[in-house]
Amino acid sequence: MSANPTACLVILAGGQSTRMGADKAVIRLDGERLIDILIRRMAGKSERIMLSARQDYATGLAIIPDDPQAPDGPVGAIFSLADRVQKMGLDGFVTVPVDAPFAPPDLIKRLSVSGDCAVAEDGQRIHPTFAYWRCAVVNAVRGTHDQGERAPSLHWLVRQCGAVTVTWPDERLFMNINRPADLAAAAAIKKAGT
Repeated sequence: MSANPTACLVILAGGQSTRMGADKAVIRLDGERLIDILIRRMAGKSERIMLSARQDYATGLAIIPDDPQAPDGPVGAIFSLADRVQKMGLDGFVTVPVDAPFAPPDLIKRLSVSGDCAVAEDGQRIHPTFAYWRCAVVNAVRGTHDQGERAPSLHWLVRQCGAVTVTWPDERLFMNINRPADLAAAAAIKKAGT
C-alpha cells in the first residue's frame, strides 16, 4: 500500500527517440530493457503504474495515448494524462521518463506528499519529466492554452502550475539515456555500483 493512494505513476514512453535512433523503452542496459528496469525499480511504490505510450511493450500495464486535441510533445502527454487520470477518480500522478534507469526509489512519495504540483531538482536544475501533476491544476492550465499556439515546454507547464521543487543531492538519479554515449555512461555507473 502506498503512502498516497491517490497518486499513481505514469512512465513517459511516447517520445520519438530521434537522438537515440531506436525506441528507448526497449534499449537494453546490462541485458535488460529500460522499461523493465524502471518498472522493477518503482514496483511497490505506487498502487498503480501506467504508461504514456502507444503500446504496452508486453508489460500488461494500461496505456494512456496522447489526446489528438492536445499539443505535440511532452506537454500534450501531461494534458492527456491529467484528463484521463482525473476521470479515474485520482487527484494526481507522478511522471518519470522511460529512459531514467536510476530514478530515485522515493520519487513518488517525496513528490506527491504535499498534494501540490511538484518537480524534482538536483540542486542545479529542475527535471520536469520527474514531477507530480495535480490533475485539477493541469486541466485548468490546459483550458488557458490556445490550441493554435506552438506546443509549450514542460518548463512552461511547471511555471504555469506553480510547482514546488523537491531536491535530491545526486544528479545521476535523473540521468536520461538520450544518445548511445549516455547508454555507455549508464552502463559504467551501473557497473561501478553507484
